[in-house]
Amino acid sequence: MKNPAARHNVDAIITTDLLRQLAYNEKMAELGKISAGVVHELNSPLSVIISAAQMIMREEGVPKAVQEMISRISSEAQRLSHLTKSLLNFSSHEESISDVDLNLTVDFVLNFLNYEAARRGIVVLKQLDYTLPVIRLDANLLKQILLNIIMNALQAMEESGGKLLVETSSCEADTVCFTVADNGPGIPAETISQIFNRYFTTKKPGEGTGLGLFVTKNLVENMGGGIAVTSRIGGGTTFTVTLPVCH
Repeated sequence: MKNPAARHNVDAIITTDLLRQLAYNEKMAELGKISAGVVHELNSPLSVIISAAQMIMREEGVPKAVQEMISRISSEAQRLSHLTKSLLNFSSHEESISDVDLNLTVDFVLNFLNYEAARRGIVVLKQLDYTLPVIRLDANLLKQILLNIIMNALQAMEESGGKLLVETSSCEADTVCFTVADNGPGIPAETISQIFNRYFTTKKPGEGTGLGLFVTKNLVENMGGGIAVTSRIGGGTTFTVTLPVCH
């Protein structure tokens, strides 16, 4: 760009956008810390509710209508307790390499996102290969990879609803795969080569950082695996992640 003034304006815009992005990232990081504390505090009253409900259910002479109501209270409290524990699990920064069951991890993440999918009117299907060997890696990072890819698909289909399929399978020797396929609007050919770039996003301002898929790709590659995407307009998008059994 030969015009110095024009170049200066472009640099100013880039700097402003970067500062806004960094400020947003910092805000979300602080919100995450606060949320972890709030979630931890919620566990105590939920435990009391569950225990009290169980004690009432063991009492003799409790009317059937009351039993049904208490049972519902206990069930909902246990659901919330499970959700809070999942949130604390996701917020953990501990690094722990261990033997991980891919199918159990997929189930965990899908259960965690069940409300988000239902809120968007999206049907989630899964096809799991229970003969897969365990894989040795950081379970929390694997959950983050799954969370990023599945949330990206849910957001892509938010306006129209649709179906999402998560499938696990064996690939080549000593590797396992999982795919996340949606029947959403698809990704334009001129865009698909950029989706793993840092700060690239097609979401509205404030709805995305442009880091989700960038981070996902780097996490997968650091595990010794690979990630690929195929898509066509009106035909949905499929992400395929391949991971080594031992890394």
